[in-house]
Amino acid sequence: MRTIVEGESSGETTVDSGVPQGTVLGPILFLCHINDLPDSVTSSVRLFADDCLLYRTIKNSQDQQKLQTDLEQLEIWADKWGMRFNAKKCYVLSINKKADKFYTLNKHILQEVQVNPYLGLQISNDLKWSFHINNISKKANATLGFLRRNLRNVPEACRKVAYISLNVSKTEAYDSSRKTTGVEKQGR
Repeated sequence: MRTIVEGESSGETTVDSGVPQGTVLGPILFLCHINDLPDSVTSSVRLFADDCLLYRTIKNSQDQQKLQTDLEQLEIWADKWGMRFNAKKCYVLSINKKADKFYTLNKHILQEVQVNPYLGLQISNDLKWSFHINNISKKANATLGFLRRNLRNVPEACRKVAYISLNVSKTEAYDSSRKTTGVEKQGR
């Protein structure tokens, strides 16, 4: 593998495993590379880009052991395909109660968290939306402050475009059937 930037080429190096990042085919090659991961476990798996979510209903100690066994199976799968899971970026999120048992991946005890992001949502252990909504509100207020400070002397039409593209797109649903945003529907 080598890199070419503005006509200049780097030296070549051998890539033994994995998928090169930053390439046009990288995402599809990565998905092909990990496509068989769910077959190596009995728990449910969700794959999206480079995220892997492993989950299972835990009703008793046998279910806990099955989940730990699946984590061990993931280690075997990763070793077979020349990949590594970064266990420090892996977490346990127990819905409705604290985990009775700790889980390990690559000899690392997985940290139990109360909230963890998944596909842009902040999922909490009580399945309430307050943390997610507060997080979005803080970001929206920060963006509004940025726009107020930096677009004071800009025409209103330009401010509106900036507001819609930087704030509304993150806080309100887009109605594709009407081709309008929530701001336009409410007459703001």
